[in-house]
Amino acid sequence: MISGWRRLVQTVSAGAAVSGIVLKVPVIVPGVSGGCAGVIGTGLTLYLLPTALAGLTSPGYLAFVAAVAWLLPAVLVGRAVCGWICPLGFLQDLLAGLGRRLGVTVNLPPVDLRLRYAKYVVLLLTLVGAAALIRPWYAVCPMHYLASQLENPRLGYYATLRLGLVSLPVLASMIVPRFLCRYVCPVGVLLRIAHGWTALDRLASVRALKPGCLGCPRCATCPMGLTPAENFPSGSDCIRCGRCFECRRAGR
Repeated sequence: MISGWRRLVQTVSAGAAVSGIVLKVPVIVPGVSGGCAGVIGTGLTLYLLPTALAGLTSPGYLAFVAAVAWLLPAVLVGRAVCGWICPLGFLQDLLAGLGRRLGVTVNLPPVDLRLRYAKYVVLLLTLVGAAALIRPWYAVCPMHYLASQLENPRLGYYATLRLGLVSLPVLASMIVPRFLCRYVCPVGVLLRIAHGWTALDRLASVRALKPGCLGCPRCATCPMGLTPAENFPSGSDCIRCGRCFECRRAGR
Protein backbone atom coordinates (compact mmCIF):
# COMPACT_ATOMS: atom_id res chain seq x y z
CA MET A 1 0.00 0.00 0.00
CA ILE A 2 2.83 2.38 0.85
CA SER A 3 4.47 1.69 -2.53
CA GLY A 4 1.24 2.56 -4.33
CA TRP A 5 0.94 5.92 -2.59
CA ARG A 6 4.63 6.64 -3.15
CA ARG A 7 4.33 5.90 -6.88
CA LEU A 8 1.33 8.23 -7.11
CA VAL A 9 3.16 11.08 -5.38
CA GLN A 10 6.29 10.51 -7.50
CA THR A 11 4.23 10.52 -10.72
CA VAL A 12 2.44 13.75 -9.78
CA SER A 13 5.68 15.51 -8.80
CA ALA A 14 7.46 14.36 -11.97
CA GLY A 15 4.52 15.58 -14.06
CA ALA A 16 4.53 18.92 -12.25
CA ALA A 17 8.28 19.35 -12.82
CA VAL A 18 8.04 18.53 -16.54
CA SER A 19 5.03 20.86 -16.92
CA GLY A 20 6.90 23.69 -15.24
CA ILE A 21 9.93 23.20 -17.51
CA VAL A 22 7.97 22.87 -20.76
CA LEU A 23 5.33 25.52 -20.07
CA LYS A 24 7.75 27.80 -18.15
CA VAL A 25 5.18 28.19 -15.41
CA PRO A 26 6.73 28.39 -11.91
CA VAL A 27 5.94 25.29 -9.83
CA ILE A 28 7.34 24.32 -6.43
CA VAL A 29 8.73 20.76 -6.44
CA PRO A 30 11.02 20.23 -3.41
CA GLY A 31 13.91 17.88 -4.06
CA VAL A 32 14.48 18.73 -7.71
CA SER A 33 18.26 18.81 -7.88
CA GLY A 34 18.75 20.85 -11.03
CA GLY A 35 18.32 24.58 -11.33
CA CYS A 36 15.54 24.17 -13.89
CA ALA A 37 13.60 27.03 -15.44
CA GLY A 38 10.01 26.87 -14.23
CA VAL A 39 10.79 24.67 -11.19
CA ILE A 40 11.45 26.00 -7.71
CA GLY A 41 13.28 23.03 -6.20
CA THR A 42 15.87 22.45 -3.49
CA GLY A 43 18.67 22.47 -6.07
CA LEU A 44 17.70 25.97 -7.20
CA THR A 45 19.14 27.28 -3.92
CA LEU A 46 22.61 26.06 -4.93
CA TYR A 47 22.11 27.16 -8.52
CA LEU A 48 21.29 30.75 -7.54
CA LEU A 49 24.24 31.20 -5.18
CA PRO A 50 26.77 32.38 -7.83
CA THR A 51 24.34 34.89 -9.35
CA ALA A 52 23.32 36.12 -5.90
CA LEU A 53 26.97 36.66 -4.97
CA ALA A 54 27.47 38.52 -8.25
CA GLY A 55 24.48 40.75 -7.50
CA LEU A 56 22.45 39.35 -10.42
CA THR A 57 19.83 37.64 -8.24
CA SER A 58 17.83 39.39 -5.54
CA PRO A 59 18.77 38.22 -2.02
CA GLY A 60 15.07 38.25 -1.25
CA TYR A 61 14.31 35.80 -4.04
CA LEU A 62 17.17 33.54 -2.96
CA ALA A 63 15.80 33.61 0.61
CA PHE A 64 12.31 32.75 -0.68
CA VAL A 65 13.60 29.79 -2.71
CA ALA A 66 15.72 28.56 0.20
CA ALA A 67 12.73 28.81 2.57
CA VAL A 68 10.03 27.10 0.50
CA ALA A 69 12.11 24.59 -1.46
CA TRP A 70 14.82 23.69 1.05
CA LEU A 71 14.37 24.72 4.70
CA LEU A 72 10.63 24.05 5.04
CA PRO A 73 10.70 20.58 3.40
CA ALA A 74 13.92 19.73 5.30
CA VAL A 75 12.33 20.56 8.65
CA LEU A 76 9.00 18.88 7.90
CA VAL A 77 10.00 15.64 6.16
CA GLY A 78 13.78 15.72 5.55
CA ARG A 79 15.03 13.11 3.10
CA ALA A 80 11.54 11.76 2.56
CA VAL A 81 11.63 14.35 -0.24
CA CYS A 82 14.19 12.09 -1.95
CA GLY A 83 12.10 8.98 -1.37
CA TRP A 84 8.72 10.37 -2.36
CA ILE A 85 9.00 13.54 -4.45
CA CYS A 86 12.25 13.85 -6.42
CA PRO A 87 11.69 13.01 -10.13
CA LEU A 88 15.24 11.65 -10.44
CA GLY A 89 14.55 9.35 -7.51
CA PHE A 90 11.42 8.13 -9.32
CA LEU A 91 13.43 7.40 -12.47
CA GLN A 92 16.09 5.57 -10.45
CA ASP A 93 13.41 3.43 -8.77
CA LEU A 94 12.03 2.42 -12.17
CA LEU A 95 15.52 1.53 -13.42
CA ALA A 96 16.25 -0.44 -10.23
CA GLY A 97 13.07 -2.43 -10.82
CA LEU A 98 14.28 -3.24 -14.33
CA GLY A 99 17.68 -4.21 -12.95
CA ARG A 100 16.07 -6.64 -10.50
CA ARG A 101 14.08 -8.25 -13.28
CA LEU A 102 17.26 -8.66 -15.34
CA GLY A 103 19.11 -10.04 -12.33
CA VAL A 104 21.95 -7.48 -12.45
CA THR A 105 21.27 -5.66 -9.15
CA VAL A 106 24.01 -5.43 -6.51
CA ASN A 107 22.40 -3.76 -3.52
CA LEU A 108 25.59 -3.39 -1.48
CA PRO A 109 28.79 -3.15 -3.59
CA PRO A 110 32.16 -3.63 -1.79
CA VAL A 111 33.06 0.08 -2.02
CA ASP A 112 29.65 1.30 -0.86
CA LEU A 113 30.69 2.95 2.41
CA ARG A 114 33.63 4.81 0.89
CA LEU A 115 31.67 6.06 -2.11
CA ARG A 116 28.99 7.56 0.15
CA TYR A 117 31.42 10.35 1.07
CA ALA A 118 31.56 11.50 -2.56
CA LYS A 119 28.32 13.48 -2.31
CA TYR A 120 29.85 15.62 0.46
CA VAL A 121 32.79 16.39 -1.82
CA VAL A 122 30.34 17.38 -4.59
CA LEU A 123 28.50 19.71 -2.19
CA LEU A 124 31.77 21.28 -1.00
CA LEU A 125 32.95 21.86 -4.58
CA THR A 126 29.58 23.41 -5.44
CA LEU A 127 29.72 25.81 -2.47
CA VAL A 128 33.35 26.74 -3.16
CA GLY A 129 32.54 27.10 -6.84
CA ALA A 130 29.75 29.56 -6.01
CA ALA A 131 32.37 31.95 -4.64
CA ALA A 132 34.16 31.72 -8.01
CA LEU A 133 30.81 32.19 -9.80
CA ILE A 134 30.82 28.66 -11.24
CA ARG A 135 28.43 25.72 -10.77
CA PRO A 136 30.32 22.39 -10.68
CA TRP A 137 27.29 20.27 -9.73
CA TYR A 138 25.18 21.58 -12.58
CA ALA A 139 27.79 20.60 -15.14
CA VAL A 140 27.03 16.95 -14.30
CA CYS A 141 23.47 17.09 -12.87
CA PRO A 142 21.22 14.89 -15.06
CA MET A 143 18.07 16.79 -14.11
CA HIS A 144 19.59 20.16 -15.01
CA TYR A 145 20.87 18.97 -18.38
CA LEU A 146 17.68 17.15 -19.38
CA ALA A 147 15.63 20.19 -18.36
CA SER A 148 17.82 22.49 -20.45
CA GLN A 149 17.37 20.12 -23.40
CA LEU A 150 13.59 20.21 -22.99
CA GLU A 151 13.66 24.00 -22.82
CA ASN A 152 16.16 24.52 -25.64
CA PRO A 153 17.00 21.30 -27.55
CA ARG A 154 20.58 21.05 -28.80
CA LEU A 155 22.05 18.43 -31.10
CA GLY A 156 25.57 17.55 -32.08
CA TYR A 157 28.59 15.59 -30.88
CA TYR A 158 29.15 17.58 -27.67
CA ALA A 159 25.49 17.49 -26.68
CA THR A 160 25.32 13.72 -27.27
CA LEU A 161 28.54 13.13 -25.34
CA ARG A 162 27.39 15.20 -22.39
CA LEU A 163 24.01 13.46 -22.38
CA GLY A 164 25.79 10.13 -22.15
CA LEU A 165 28.01 11.31 -19.29
CA VAL A 166 25.26 12.85 -17.15
CA SER A 167 23.06 9.79 -17.73
CA LEU A 168 25.63 7.30 -16.40
CA PRO A 169 24.89 7.82 -12.65
CA VAL A 170 21.17 7.43 -13.31
CA LEU A 171 21.57 4.34 -15.50
CA ALA A 172 23.88 2.88 -12.84
CA SER A 173 20.78 2.56 -10.66
CA MET A 174 19.94 -0.56 -12.63
CA ILE A 175 22.91 -2.18 -10.90
CA VAL A 176 23.13 -0.23 -7.62
CA PRO A 177 19.68 1.11 -6.61
CA ARG A 178 19.59 4.86 -6.02
CA PHE A 179 23.20 5.21 -7.20
CA LEU A 180 22.85 8.97 -7.66
CA CYS A 181 21.26 9.45 -4.23
CA ARG A 182 23.81 7.30 -2.44
CA TYR A 183 27.00 8.67 -3.92
CA VAL A 184 26.59 11.84 -6.00
CA CYS A 185 23.68 14.18 -5.31
CA PRO A 186 24.44 17.04 -2.86
CA VAL A 187 20.77 17.98 -2.51
CA GLY A 188 20.11 15.01 -0.24
CA VAL A 189 22.83 16.35 2.07
CA LEU A 190 21.07 19.73 2.23
CA LEU A 191 17.81 18.03 3.17
CA ARG A 192 19.47 16.49 6.24
CA ILE A 193 19.91 19.73 8.18
CA ALA A 194 17.18 18.68 10.66
CA HIS A 195 18.34 15.07 10.66
CA GLY A 196 16.53 13.08 13.34
CA TRP A 197 14.42 16.07 14.34
CA THR A 198 12.03 16.56 11.44
CA ALA A 199 8.28 16.55 12.02
CA LEU A 200 8.13 13.20 10.19
CA ASP A 201 10.84 11.73 12.42
CA ARG A 202 8.83 12.65 15.49
CA LEU A 203 5.77 10.87 14.06
CA ALA A 204 7.49 7.79 12.64
CA SER A 205 8.36 5.21 15.24
CA VAL A 206 11.07 2.61 14.84
CA ARG A 207 8.91 0.35 17.01
CA ALA A 208 6.46 0.09 14.14
CA LEU A 209 9.21 -1.36 11.94
CA LYS A 210 11.19 -3.67 14.19
CA PRO A 211 8.50 -6.36 14.64
CA GLY A 212 8.49 -6.88 10.85
CA CYS A 213 12.21 -6.40 10.16
CA LEU A 214 14.55 -9.37 10.56
CA GLY A 215 17.61 -7.12 10.70
CA CYS A 216 19.31 -8.88 7.77
CA PRO A 217 22.96 -7.74 7.57
CA ARG A 218 22.64 -7.33 3.78
CA CYS A 219 19.10 -6.04 3.32
CA ALA A 220 17.80 -6.63 -0.22
CA THR A 221 14.75 -4.41 0.29
CA CYS A 222 16.21 -1.00 1.19
CA PRO A 223 17.10 0.92 -2.01
CA MET A 224 19.81 2.80 -0.10
CA GLY A 225 21.52 -0.41 1.04
CA LEU A 226 20.85 0.25 4.74
CA THR A 227 19.78 -2.05 7.57
CA PRO A 228 16.26 -0.72 8.33
CA ALA A 229 16.18 -1.98 11.94
CA GLU A 230 19.19 0.26 12.64
CA ASN A 231 18.55 3.18 10.28
CA PHE A 232 14.79 3.85 10.20
CA PRO A 233 13.77 6.60 10.61
CA SER A 234 16.83 8.53 11.78
CA GLY A 235 19.60 7.00 9.65
CA SER A 236 21.51 9.74 7.84
CA ASP A 237 20.98 8.14 4.41
CA CYS A 238 17.43 6.87 5.04
CA ILE A 239 15.06 8.36 2.46
CA ARG A 240 11.90 7.28 4.35
CA CYS A 241 10.53 5.49 1.28
CA GLY A 242 8.75 2.90 3.43
CA ARG A 243 9.85 -0.13 1.42
CA CYS A 244 11.17 -1.80 4.58
CA PHE A 245 7.60 -1.99 5.88
CA GLU A 246 6.74 -4.17 2.89
CA CYS A 247 9.66 -6.60 3.08
CA ARG A 248 8.36 -9.95 1.79
CA ARG A 249 11.00 -11.91 3.65
CA ALA A 250 9.92 -10.48 6.98
CA GLY A 251 6.31 -11.32 6.24
CA ARG A 252 7.04 -15.02 5.75
